[in-house]
Amino acid sequence: MKLSRITIEQGLFFLIFMAALGIRILHIGDAPLSDFEAEKALQALYISRGESTGFSPGPAYPLLTGATFFLLSDNNAYARIWPILAGCCLVLFPYLIRSLIGRKAALIMAIGLALDPGLVAFSRVAGTEVMAVGFGIMALGLAYNRKPVPAGIFGGLMVLSGPSALQGLLGFGFAWLIGDLLSKRDVLVPLPREEAIEINKRAIRSGFLAAGSVILVVGTLFFLYPEGLGALTSILPAYLNGWTTASGIAASRLLVSLVFYNTIVLIFGTLAIIQGWRRRDPVSQWFSLWAGASFALAIIYPGRDVIGLTWLLVPLWGLAAIEITRYFRVQGAELLPALGQASLILLLMALGWLNLAGLSMSGGDSQAYQLRWAVIGGTVVLGGVTTLLIGLGWSVKTAQQGLVWGLLLGLGFYSISSMWSLSQLRPNGEQELYPPIPIAKNVGDLQVTLGDLSEWRTGMRDTLDVVLTTSAPSLRWEMRNWSDARFLTAIPAGELPSIIINREDQPEPNLSIGYRGQGFSWWAYPDWEGPLPENWPSWLVFRDAPLMNKKIILWARGDLFPGGVLGKEEESNSDAGEEFPVGDLPVK
Repeated sequence: MKLSRITIEQGLFFLIFMAALGIRILHIGDAPLSDFEAEKALQALYISRGESTGFSPGPAYPLLTGATFFLLSDNNAYARIWPILAGCCLVLFPYLIRSLIGRKAALIMAIGLALDPGLVAFSRVAGTEVMAVGFGIMALGLAYNRKPVPAGIFGGLMVLSGPSALQGLLGFGFAWLIGDLLSKRDVLVPLPREEAIEINKRAIRSGFLAAGSVILVVGTLFFLYPEGLGALTSILPAYLNGWTTASGIAASRLLVSLVFYNTIVLIFGTLAIIQGWRRRDPVSQWFSLWAGASFALAIIYPGRDVIGLTWLLVPLWGLAAIEITRYFRVQGAELLPALGQASLILLLMALGWLNLAGLSMSGGDSQAYQLRWAVIGGTVVLGGVTTLLIGLGWSVKTAQQGLVWGLLLGLGFYSISSMWSLSQLRPNGEQELYPPIPIAKNVGDLQVTLGDLSEWRTGMRDTLDVVLTTSAPSLRWEMRNWSDARFLTAIPAGELPSIIINREDQPEPNLSIGYRGQGFSWWAYPDWEGPLPENWPSWLVFRDAPLMNKKIILWARGDLFPGGVLGKEEESNSDAGEEFPVGDLPVK
C-alpha cells in the first residue's frame, strides 16, 4: 500500500495496535512463569532441543513457541510472545467489522480491546487460551470481509489452540442458532445477507482447504512432530472432561472479576443490550446473543477459568462501543453545561475514591468508618441531584451527555489504572483475581543465590551439581539451563550433592555432613474465603490482601562457603554424641 493511500482512520487503528502491543510486551520477561505457564513452556523447550515430549491438548503453543525458542532464545519473554501476538489480533477485529458497527464505534471498540485490564492480563499468560480467542476472532472478522483463505489460516490456528476454541465455537454457535430461531419469529431483525449461495460454497471450500493445510503443517511443525496431530485429537476429550471435573474456581470469582476489572464495559454493554432490543437494532441484538451465550458457558462450565471471560469481553466491548458512540452525537445538547457536569461527576468520583481508600485507614474507629461511607453515598446522591437539575434547567439530553462523559472519564481512569497495575506494578499478580494460581515468587533470589554459589565454587554461574526432590514445572523451567541439575525423588545413597532443593513440607536430607539451609517463598495462594478478601475496600484501592506462601528450601554443602569444610557434623557441646540437625545455619 502506498503511503499516500493510508487514511486517517487506518493511521488511528495502527496507533491503537502499536499501543496494545507495547503495553502487552513491556517488561514481559520480568514476571516468572507460574506452574501453569511453565508446564506448557517446558514442552516448547523440549521441541526446540529436538527432544521427544508429550503434548497437552492444543499443540499450537508448544510448536510455535518451540520454533521461537530455537530461532531466538528460551526465556520468559519469548515464552509469552505468541499469546501476546494473538491478544493483539483482537484489536484488529473492530477494523474488520467497521462497516457493521460503524467507524466511530469500531475505533472505540479497538481502544477498549487494547486497554482492557482483563485482555491485557490474559495476553501476558503463556498458554493456548488467548491464542484460541485471538485467532478465532481474526478468522471471524476475515470471514465477514469475504477473505476465505486468510480466515481459514486463522481458523486452523484456532483449532490447534486447545479446548478454549471449542468453548468459543459453542458460544458463537448457540448465539447463531438462537438468533436464527428468533429471526424466523420476527422477534429479532436478521442481519443482511449479500452473497450468493454459489459464492459462499466456493469460499467455504477455500477456507476449509486453507485451515486443513495449516493444521497439517503447523500441527506437525513442518512434519517434524507428527504427534502434534495426536494432541489435536485430545482437544475434544479434554473439553468434555471439563464438564465432569470441577476446576475449583467458583462462578462468583468470574462475576466479581467482571465487576471490578471490567466496570466500564459491563455498564455500557448492559445499556447497549437494553437499548438494542428496545430499538430492534440488529447488530446490538446479535452481539447481545453472542455475549449472553459466551457468559452462560463461562459460568456453568465446571472446568471454568477466569481466562474464559475473554470470549465474553469481545462482543461486550462491541456493544459498549455502539452505546458510547451514541453519546458523542446527541442532538439538542448544550456543550458547556455538559462539560461542566462531566467535570463535576469526575470530581465526585475522585472524592468517593479517596474516601474508599480512607476506609482501610480508619483504624477500627466505627464512627469514622460510617462517616466515610456516608460521604461516599453523598457523592452518589449529589451526582444524581446535579444531573436532575441540569436536565430541568437545560435539557434531558444535556444532562444525559454530561453524566455519561463524566462516568467515561472516571471509569476510564480506573480501568487504565487497573490495567497498569496488572501488567506493570504487580506483574506477579499475587493479589489479583486473573493470574493462574499459584503464583511463582522469589525466582530471582533463588537464581542469584545459586549463581553466587556456583561461581564461588567453579567460576561459572550454572555448572554446580544440583539435586531437586520436587519436580514442580516452575522449578524445572528455572533450572532448564543447569546441565548438572537432576530431579529425583530422594538423594541417592552415598552421594553428597553440592546443592539440594526440596519443599518445606518434605523431610530434611539425612546426610553425614553439614548443609546450610535457606528458605525461598516459591508459591503464593490467595488466603481468603469467597471471591474477595474480607476487607475488600483495601483490596480494591491498594490490592492489600492476605496471602499464603509455600516455600522451597535450598540446602548448600558446607564446603561451598568461604572457610567451610567438608566433614561430619560436629557434636553438640551440650549433649555429647548427639548430632546437630542437618543445616548448621537456621533456615530463614
